[in-house]
Amino acid sequence: MRYYKGRLVLSCLLMAALVISGINSLHAQPSQITPANNIRQIDRLLLRIKTVEDTDTKTAFVLITEAKKLCVIAKVDTLTAKVYNEEGFCNFYAGNYKRSALTFDSSAYLWRKYNRLNYFKAVNDKATALMFNSEYHKALLAFFECMGMNKYVNDKRLTGKVLNNIGLVYESINDPDNAIFYEKKSLAYKLAAHDSLSLARTYGNIGDAFANKEMPDSAIIYEQRSYKLYFLAHDKVGISIALGDIGNMYRKKHMTDSAISYLLRAVNIAQKLSYVENTANIEDYLAESYMQRHDFKNTWKYASMAASYVPQITDNDFLQEHYNLMYRYFKATANTPKAFDYLQKLKAVDDSIFKQKINIQNEKIAFEYEYKQKKLKDSLVFQSHINESEKKAAASRNRFNISLSLLLVAALLAVIWYSRSKLLQKQNIVAQQNFTMQSQKIKELENEKQLLASQAVLKGQEEERSRLAKDLHDGLGGLLAGVKHSIINTKENLIAGIGNVPVFEKPLNMIDTAIKELRRVAQNMMPEALAKFGLTEALKDYCASSCTASCQVIFQSFGSDKQIDAAAGIIIYRIIQELVNNAQKHSAASQVMVQLVKGDDWITLSVEDNGKGFDVNGLKQSTGCGWSNIKSRVDYLNGNIDLKSQAGTGTSVNIEIKITQT
Repeated sequence: MRYYKGRLVLSCLLMAALVISGINSLHAQPSQITPANNIRQIDRLLLRIKTVEDTDTKTAFVLITEAKKLCVIAKVDTLTAKVYNEEGFCNFYAGNYKRSALTFDSSAYLWRKYNRLNYFKAVNDKATALMFNSEYHKALLAFFECMGMNKYVNDKRLTGKVLNNIGLVYESINDPDNAIFYEKKSLAYKLAAHDSLSLARTYGNIGDAFANKEMPDSAIIYEQRSYKLYFLAHDKVGISIALGDIGNMYRKKHMTDSAISYLLRAVNIAQKLSYVENTANIEDYLAESYMQRHDFKNTWKYASMAASYVPQITDNDFLQEHYNLMYRYFKATANTPKAFDYLQKLKAVDDSIFKQKINIQNEKIAFEYEYKQKKLKDSLVFQSHINESEKKAAASRNRFNISLSLLLVAALLAVIWYSRSKLLQKQNIVAQQNFTMQSQKIKELENEKQLLASQAVLKGQEEERSRLAKDLHDGLGGLLAGVKHSIINTKENLIAGIGNVPVFEKPLNMIDTAIKELRRVAQNMMPEALAKFGLTEALKDYCASSCTASCQVIFQSFGSDKQIDAAAGIIIYRIIQELVNNAQKHSAASQVMVQLVKGDDWITLSVEDNGKGFDVNGLKQSTGCGWSNIKSRVDYLNGNIDLKSQAGTGTSVNIEIKITQT
């Protein structure tokens, strides 16, 4: 009987499989049919888009929308990838670099399955858009992804272009050494590809990197090579840029005659072109050169020319140099109001550049997480490109499946029999999962309870410190002061012999010493500067007072001037106090660097020393309470702590705390 039941079940399953495969084959055939007229229309639209994408982006976007509709009907992934690629270029030329990177990413997603070279190009274009959008570390990630595909693509021209772009990114984040390294690597590929204009740009980029390293002689060598190639190619924009850079290097070497000679040639070419930033830069270099000669007439002539372009330029590096030039010119010509005006503008640009550097550092920390989030978002956007015809086709398939439901009843019976055999197993799995979740919740509650206990202990410690400091200062301090005055009055009223003077002097000196020690202890327990002037001033006083003959303690503060909550300020002060004390006591360091960086809703603490270092794994076996006190205080503020140290390399402690400012 069991044999026949088993045969019945197998027969039902086989019949269901045949029915399902037949249904799938019926629906697979129409999807393979691609309307030839739609494909031809898409190809024609792509040609039209390429002719207008860099001059008339509005028309290009209209054509792209039409092409995307046809792509949904044609269902050809390679055509869809081409349309996304052209949409990326349109967004790029329109200045929407973020959207450009997203569409290039969608193009790369499709090309990955069909064509490695086009996938390589799409990823490179995405990285370029990210670079223009100042998302430098995300751009580096994409460029290095391209380099990983180099062995499959084997295109020297494209590889040289990618290496050149990597160098430009490193130059943008003020890393000239890496910029020079990758630009020089790109030279080998560009020489093999015989691309003279691209080679000229690379020589110029290397020259710029050497200029950033304050190495004008090396910069001049590469700028001269760049100039020769631009000259042979009759590229006037390139010629003016190269001549301007050479003249600027001679200016930095204080060779003003050579500098002015090159810069005048450059400005005569640049002023006939429509390249605003290049013209303004060269005119600023000329003004600087004439200022070195103290020729203020020509200084003003070219500085005012450059100033006329300022409203059209957003580059902070140019604005910084221009405002600095104008400030020094008006200061030298004794025009104090104008000098002060440009000093204010210079300070604003300096603040903007500082914030940009902070943003780059933050982006370096967070780019991996953001990149994954963006990939997920792009995937959802790509899935949303399903048109109405696709939905109708899905509805038609559903109706066909319903008509075959009677044939699937036999298979359903077999599935029910199998499901019942697995039901108990699933119930056991669910019960185990519930038990695991309950255990995790209990553990979280215990951790929360422990944190609350630590918070209470820390709060009690600080309150007791404050009370003791006040009692010592007001009580015992006042009492000692009274004893001192009493002895002084006794000394003045008593007719004492010469031999009795030391009898009074010695106890007076001892009382002075006791008062000083009492004040030091009270200050250490609860510093007055913290309550009166805030955390920054208190730390500055503490670091200054902690300096010894053998160890210098340096304090630096950056960011917002807003005061933070008093309770949090006390805890941060204690953390710094404990870390500096540990460095001076155990590391044998000659220098301790303390940094405090305050943002809108976070604070970063950093204590570094050049001492002997130690094995951080040894903290787990440590019986002391210093490190545990630091960790409990950081946990109290919901902060993160990063400790780095090795024997002979010093110690670095970085703490990041999210905190509410007052």
